Amino acid sequence: MDFVMPQLAVGSRADAADGAALRTAGIDTLLSLAPLARPAEVALQLGLAVADRVALPAATIREAAAFLAGRIAAGHRVLMHCEQGISRSPALAACFLHEYLGLPLDESFARVRAARPQAEPHPALVASIRAHYAGADLPGVDLSGNENPVGPSPAARTAILRASAGLHRYPAADSGVLRDALARRLGLSAAQIVIGNGACDLIDLALRAFAGAGGEVLIPDPAFPAYRSAAARARARVVTVPLAGSCYAVAEYLARLTPATRLVIVASPHNPTGTLMAPADWARLRDALPDGAVLLLDEAYRDYAEGHDLIDAAADVRRGAPVLALRSLSKVEGLAGLRVGYGFAPEALVRRLAALCPQYHVGSLAQAAALAALADDAHRRASVAANARGRAVLMAGLRRLGVEFVPSAANFVLLRAPREALARLAQRGVAVKCMARYGLPDHIRVSVGLPSENARFLAALGELLREDHECRAAIPA
Repeated sequence: MDFVMPQLAVGSRADAADGAALRTAGIDTLLSLAPLARPAEVALQLGLAVADRVALPAATIREAAAFLAGRIAAGHRVLMHCEQGISRSPALAACFLHEYLGLPLDESFARVRAARPQAEPHPALVASIRAHYAGADLPGVDLSGNENPVGPSPAARTAILRASAGLHRYPAADSGVLRDALARRLGLSAAQIVIGNGACDLIDLALRAFAGAGGEVLIPDPAFPAYRSAAARARARVVTVPLAGSCYAVAEYLARLTPATRLVIVASPHNPTGTLMAPADWARLRDALPDGAVLLLDEAYRDYAEGHDLIDAAADVRRGAPVLALRSLSKVEGLAGLRVGYGFAPEALVRRLAALCPQYHVGSLAQAAALAALADDAHRRASVAANARGRAVLMAGLRRLGVEFVPSAANFVLLRAPREALARLAQRGVAVKCMARYGLPDHIRVSVGLPSENARFLAALGELLREDHECRAAIPA
């Protein structure tokens, strides 16, 4: 057998039947294109009926590539074999390299031949592979925006269609029905709810309402750049609060509170680290606020942190604490394109925010979709569960690759990047988030995607690391 990449070998039926060789190579998965009883050393085997010297069906190409991607992303080492390892298995190995490493087809075939010189896929196989991928570029994978790969709730899409008949009417100016629904969910009154054009809109309103020109705002560092840009528009004075590595250090906040502090910003889970502030630390910070200051909690990613000990900002609001919590329907609800966010705070603070909102602030389609999405518990559970599975796969894959990363409670992972990772991943059709604007030029952030997207990212990243290793090895000592 010969390895075309560290986790994928190509070989013959004899290679696949050799238990000792499988153990030595660490092979625990077989993709069999020729009949073979599963060896005892193999935990999982997929058999595909693939004839040689005839066109490969598109379904077979997709199934083989997806199986390889899933097993490799999960950390398994796979041997794909046919009878002699000359035609069928090398051909489908090239499909995987093209689809999941983003290599051009010619380069994929060359890569297989370089690893296994006897490989010579039959022209009929090669022609069918070229036809399968012809006519369109390989679709890119965008894992840069922290979007919900599951998509929006079907109920939200239906609500949009229903509401579209009334587009000649102005929307409800106070988003009253949506505010009532949110108030019931949170155990608050509608007067304690404010609706915005996305959470970023409410961040902007908060800076204008509570800090204003010359007001002092405490912002964690690193953090979501929208905090700083909103502060700049409000002409507020920014005081940065460094994280302790990737985690909150409440003592750093406490040390920077002054009588001039007007707004204090916390995000939990934090963007870009995916880490949480402990409720006890939140309580210390809340209780230490100077008179007139407001504590803002950005909880855009809260739904993804189920199972963790989370801050109960609604309880603070019920007690009248000067707290504003913001949440987004762009994430779990999948409504990023409609820009709907909401906040809750004591009524006096909500009135100050609402006074800055223009009339008809949130469109009728956004309000209708938000109501439907909030009521779709099945979509929400499916989105949260899919994210938890994908996040675990990404973090396990990064751990296997030896990449430094921050364990995340959100729908993204921050990791230390290989050399020029952003551009090199883009060349392979994988988009991730540059962290330079966050003050972390040697890091990237990857969103949790669909299983195939997560697999493609891990395969492409592993290829980058392999290239870097070979480059270092080629440099004379």
